[in-house]
Amino acid sequence: MNDMNSMRSSHKVRLWVIGALLAVAVALFFILKGTAAKVALGVVIATLLIALGLETSKTDYDLGKAIKTGSLSAAKIQRDDKGNLVNVDAFCNAQKLDYNCSDFKTQPEAQSVYDRCKTLGKNMDIYGLDGNHNGIVCEALPKGAK
Repeated sequence: MNDMNSMRSSHKVRLWVIGALLAVAVALFFILKGTAAKVALGVVIATLLIALGLETSKTDYDLGKAIKTGSLSAAKIQRDDKGNLVNVDAFCNAQKLDYNCSDFKTQPEAQSVYDRCKTLGKNMDIYGLDGNHNGIVCEALPKGAK
């Protein structure tokens, strides 16, 4: 399980997986004959190209925040090679702070952000990250590395 989490958190592995899926989708696009199937595969290929671009730039977007605010720049989350948040202070000091456990990839990441924001005077607990009030947030998330 730990190997799976380290593979999931590897930038190179994610790039290879997206590339492989893209290659399969393109091959299927040329093999399949139906128009509906080609349209569906076209959507899949476009989505994979977007994912490849985001992964290459090591950028994530909080889609919930993008929909609420109507701004991709407000929803941008910068991550390092391991997939961790780059600037936690900026995350904590966001103008419209409204985060859920689904905004984090792992429990340790959520815990470190929660703890850092708390030291900056931001009470992240108002968003229900610590549902049972035991000091451990987002306990259902994977236990991957910080």
